[in-house]
This record gives sequence, C-alpha cells and structure tokens, in this order.
Amino acid sequence: MTTRKNDTRTLLATALLAALLPAAAWSQQPAAGLPPDAMTLYGGRWSTNCADASAPTLQVLQDKLIAESGKRRVVTREPQTAHSFFGNSPPPAGFDVALMSDAGKAGSMTFLVYRTARGQYITLDADKPVAGQLGPELMKQRYWRCEGAARAEPPPTEPKAKVPPPPTGSPAALAQGPAMQKAWRAALGARENDRWLVRREGPAPEPQWVTVEGTRYLLHAFCKPHDCFDNNAIALYDQGSGRIYGLVQRNGSNRLVGSPPAALAPQLEKLWREQWRRKN
Repeated sequence: MTTRKNDTRTLLATALLAALLPAAAWSQQPAAGLPPDAMTLYGGRWSTNCADASAPTLQVLQDKLIAESGKRRVVTREPQTAHSFFGNSPPPAGFDVALMSDAGKAGSMTFLVYRTARGQYITLDADKPVAGQLGPELMKQRYWRCEGAARAEPPPTEPKAKVPPPPTGSPAALAQGPAMQKAWRAALGARENDRWLVRREGPAPEPQWVTVEGTRYLLHAFCKPHDCFDNNAIALYDQGSGRIYGLVQRNGSNRLVGSPPAALAPQLEKLWREQWRRKN
C-alpha cells in the first residue's frame, strides 16, 4: 500500500514538473522588442522641436513605437531593427537604420533613422491606414533626437581658403585700369580732390610687380608735375583681393593711406625711398 502511494506521488511530481518546464523555458527567452544596444542608440524622445512639449513627437521604447501630435496617436508593437530596408537599392545619404513595428490590422509603421553633422533625425514610413491616422503633416516632418547619446557625423571640415589667382596682365595697363583706380580713390577718401593725387596722372616710373611680406603687389609710383621731390606717392595694389595701400608725400609731409597692416608700413617707407629719394 505504501509503495502505491509513493508511485502516485512520483507520477504527480513528474506531471507537475513537465507542466512547469515550458513556462520556465519561455521565461528565460529575451523579451520581444529592441535589444539594449539599439535602445542606447535610438531610444527615447524625438521631436520636430525638442523645446516645445506640444510639438509632434515620436517615442522609441523597447516594446513599442509611438507617434503623436495633439489628438493623433499611433502605437505599434514589437519593434525591430533593419539595416537593409531599401533592399537592393542604395540607401539615401546618412541612412542609419530602420525601426520597423507592427500596427496590427492597420499595417506597419517604420521610423527611418538618419545621422548628419547636426545630429540624428527620424522620418516616418507607414502603410496607408497608419499614414492616414497620422496625417500628411506628421508624415513629412523630421523628428530630431531630444535625449540620449547622439550619433552625429563629425562636423564638416573647414573649406580651404581660396587662393587668389596669380596677377595677370601688363603692370602699366593694370595701373591705369578701373579696378586699381577705384581702390585708390576709396583709400584716399571722398574729401581728397588734389588732381595729380586722385588721378595718379603725373610723371611716373614704369609700374612693376613687387613681392612684399609674401604677397605680390603692383607698384605704381607717381608725382605732381614739376614738383616731384616734395609731392609724390607710391601705391601697392593686390590684384587678387582688391586691397591697396600707399604712402603719400605732400609738401614734404608723409602719410599712409589704405590702413596698411603694421608689418607693411616699414616696407612702404622703404619702397617710397627707393622710388623718390635714391633716384632724386
């Protein structure tokens, strides 16, 4: 009798264990939805304006995706990541991943994640019933990352400074051309009206190219007719940038024009002496 009771107890225990095994095995399986690494990269709130709580918003949760704006709200289940959403076609520039989810009978909703120098953003893709619930305004927006670690591309490198083309043309022609004349007139100022100085039309050596402080300038020296020793000038014109600097002597008194840099002032003095003191 005792043996039968023990056998009965053994059978009941075995049956109970067998009934519990499937539940135990199921409980050890990972929860459906986005894995932890995907949540780190994409989880949280996304919005058209993160500073405005009423702006259209997306939420990426482990077990659901949510799109909402005002009274419009769509919740989908079991999100999954897909890196080949566009099939055999090349993905658009900046595409990172697709977060695909199930909306039941209405179809599916997908968050397409892109990354740019500014940061990550999402655009929406959905089956027609879901897109109809959201409306065209929500479907065409960009939703920017509001929280979490951003995966932005490095900022674009600074464009290289444009190098002006080398000076071209005859020095004499350029010295009399409208570009240099306009720059010189601006450097003198509107109040200057001394004809020989404004028009640079007095006696002059041949214009020439000179290199000063690493920049190539057109040097034009000229003077007041019949009074070159005390009334003369030099002009340095940078054809690439349009800048012009000069030194003017009038009635024996020197002044700089064009606001030359401090390092250039002594060079102007040197060039002026070469033109109007060494030769005269």
